[in-house]
Amino acid sequence: MDLTTKLLEQSKENKSFLSFWTYNDDDKFWFGQVLDFNDELVFIQHYTKYGKKDGIIVTKISEIISIDFNDNYGKAMTFIIENSEELARENEFKFDYFESENWKTILLNQLKNRTEIITSVEINDEYFCGFIEDTDESNFVIKLIGSLGEDEGNALYKIEDITGFKINDIDNRKRLMLFNWRKKDCS
Repeated sequence: MDLTTKLLEQSKENKSFLSFWTYNDDDKFWFGQVLDFNDELVFIQHYTKYGKKDGIIVTKISEIISIDFNDNYGKAMTFIIENSEELARENEFKFDYFESENWKTILLNQLKNRTEIITSVEINDEYFCGFIEDTDESNFVIKLIGSLGEDEGNALYKIEDITGFKINDIDNRKRLMLFNWRKKDCS
């Protein structure tokens, strides 16, 4: 039995997750479990990045460039899949509404030191996600949290460069869930 067949068989029998990279899609991969396969085709139960089933993918085994397994992404996604119902529930975020030209500073101060919520701050068409650690009249510090919940350190930005916020959306809830899982896992 070759290594590919062995890996596909293990996924089918153990319901383990794999990431499939294919020739026809250089930038993306499919994440899921092998439902079945034969000499030519593999049938994959596909999952979204939010842990929900997303149909069945059928592809030729010859189209597979590589298969990732037992990696950080797979471990994090297994946790997300197991907790997808919790991830789908949006926690209530209450803040004081305001009308002011200082809206950015006011909102940053309301988000400061809130570790139960991750915020994405838009600066120059790019989002920076994490916990707001500190603010003053000109700047703020954010503890950056990566897409798989990894602590990426702190960064200081100018408040005047902010163009928008995303608060408690599903990407941020996923980051928070994985951040707390990693923190618990390291304890």
